[in-house]
Amino acid sequence: MKNIVSTIKLPEKIISRIKELLPGAEYEYVSPKKISAEERGRAEIFITYGTDMEEGHVEEFKNLKWIMVMSAGLEMMPLEKLDDVLITNATGIHKIQMTEYTIGLILSYYKDFYQLYEDQKSGYWRDNAFTTELYDKNVHILGTGSIGSHLAKVLSAFGVNTVGYNTNGRTVEGFDRSHPLEELMDHIGEADILVNILPSTDATTDLLTEAHFYAMKDDAVFVNIGRGDVVPDEVLFKVLEEKIIGHLIIDVFNEEPLESDSPFYKYDNITITPHASSKTSGYIERAFDIFEHNIKHLNDISEMKNVIDIEKGY
Repeated sequence: MKNIVSTIKLPEKIISRIKELLPGAEYEYVSPKKISAEERGRAEIFITYGTDMEEGHVEEFKNLKWIMVMSAGLEMMPLEKLDDVLITNATGIHKIQMTEYTIGLILSYYKDFYQLYEDQKSGYWRDNAFTTELYDKNVHILGTGSIGSHLAKVLSAFGVNTVGYNTNGRTVEGFDRSHPLEELMDHIGEADILVNILPSTDATTDLLTEAHFYAMKDDAVFVNIGRGDVVPDEVLFKVLEEKIIGHLIIDVFNEEPLESDSPFYKYDNITITPHASSKTSGYIERAFDIFEHNIKHLNDISEMKNVIDIEKGY
């Protein structure tokens, strides 16, 4: 495989490293909005974030052998049309930045940092600036993969009780205990904080309903850094309008970007961030580490990392 087409603008040092690993390789960057049928046709290896390959494009990738998705999400890719193509992704590279982001946002809410900053700007000294402790809180995490496990481990340093949810309730390092996802309603009432890190699959779409939020504590916090489609917008609006729980911290939405007139912006019981929990300067290099490992094992797929099972969608 010699022809590499990328819709991600990689740093020069990474491009040089690719050419070292694949002597004679031809690398070209094309804008994801301007990629042509001719450029698709040249690609034997396609490097993408997974958001710029539509079903109608598949036939144009006449020489495609391998897709490296430099993110975890695959829900926008026509996987059913790519059953003869090797697909790998960057699952596992997000745990550090997404853990820091999540804990930072939770602490910001519990410690009322935003209001304290507003007080500072207005020259106001708040005599009774009481805040909430994270210590001894019960944090329930939907998804016990690399991100969820790392988040649970770091939270333990704050004296937090961690509960994980996965397909079968298997024990996972970092969690005090785990439950099958199907038992969520049995335990959700114990959660002070519910964090969603689940990928988008048929099983997780619209997973959370009004009933789940009604079963939560009145002052509970819901954090979504996974995928927006785990809960329908109409459910979120009802939760916000009726203040069913204490606060929502949402980094991912069903429609992105949010338009300036989005109803989400009118509520004060939500913290909105622009799908930013994984975006740091270390992202591309961590993703490339997986790509480099897989280049070295091109002749033995069993040794490659993050090979996608198309039937499962991950």
